[in-house]
Amino acid sequence: MSPLKIVRLLVLAVAVIGAFATIPETGLVHVILGLAMGIMSDQADKDNRMFFLVFAVALTAVSGAAGGLPVIGGHVSAIMGNFSVMVNAAALGIVLMVIKDRITE
Repeated sequence: MSPLKIVRLLVLAVAVIGAFATIPETGLVHVILGLAMGIMSDQADKDNRMFFLVFAVALTAVSGAAGGLPVIGGHVSAIMGNFSVMVNAAALGIVLMVIKDRITE
């Protein structure tokens, strides 16, 4: 299993666990995992980068949409909110890597 797959699984696990339990320094954990995912992602494929950046914006916009559902809405919104924070940190990592690549050309 590649290191990127491990980080992706950790991101998913922390998003789900964080919705049901309190994680110390949650924000820091989310940002570190998200940046790791963004920096380790496939930078060669420009379509992949564009998809990920659009996905980050869309996920931010819809992460609280399930809040109105009875019983599970709060949990689903919390999971999507946690995931959104990490995906946005990953998008920041991708942007930083693109800037680094442009500067070092």
